[in-house]
Amino acid sequence: MVCLGLEICCLGGTLTDAAHTTPGPIPPQPRRSHGCLWGCLIAALVAIVAIVGAISYTGWYFYNGFKNDPALLAVVHTLNGDGVAHTVLGDNITITHIEGSSINADINTGKTVSYVAHLKGSRGEGTLNITIVTPKGGNAHTSMLTLTGPDGRKYDLLNGGSESTEPTGNSTDSPQGQGNNP
Repeated sequence: MVCLGLEICCLGGTLTDAAHTTPGPIPPQPRRSHGCLWGCLIAALVAIVAIVGAISYTGWYFYNGFKNDPALLAVVHTLNGDGVAHTVLGDNITITHIEGSSINADINTGKTVSYVAHLKGSRGEGTLNITIVTPKGGNAHTSMLTLTGPDGRKYDLLNGGSESTEPTGNSTDSPQGQGNNP
């Protein structure tokens, strides 16, 4: 029999190549892949960090950040020099926090920013509705400045401090204190 370098054996009726039947080093197992698990976890983590950051910044602005806003600093300066605001709230009027704000910007008309600010003075507390308009290419100006005093009365500070509305709720002017009810 002529051998060509291959030994073919018959083991139990199966032909095998004898050269490959000797044990050798076991190849490493293929690495387990987690598919898109890590990618999804990283994307979720980035989204959570962005949301928490936005909420934190908004909270900081409403409670502390507004103190450096140039427009609100100018409004506080105006309030402290206004006779009606001084009569209603007293001296050293400051904004304690922002209750709400709205920004509307349009490239054709400009920007409008509205605030509802909580105020505190030496005589009491109140709220101030502020609207600041900045036309396209123009300078910012205050278009609404309405003070609500501790008694609920509203004063339009841009028009000489005229009282704009009565306080909310029932009037207690009647002798029985029943308001308008008979």
